[in-house]
Amino acid sequence: MQNIENQNQEQGGVANLRYGPYSQASSIVGKTVKEVREQFAGKWGIPTDATAYRGKDKMDENYVIQANDNLEFHRRAGEKG
Repeated sequence: MQNIENQNQEQGGVANLRYGPYSQASSIVGKTVKEVREQFAGKWGIPTDATAYRGKDKMDENYVIQANDNLEFHRRAGEKG
């Protein structure tokens, strides 16, 4: 575990990612919102129309994830699927 943490710190750190019931610290720093969505789409089922937020700020698809960011994907309330 320590080696993974050291590796992530050397690569620029980690950011927290969340969608629905899923949440984890991940080495997504330096990737765009679009790249992260594509990376986790199959694993977590993040849809293409889910909106990305950092705190209360809506993020653009081209936003580059920074160390210690809290990135969350949300769908509008009442939507199925």
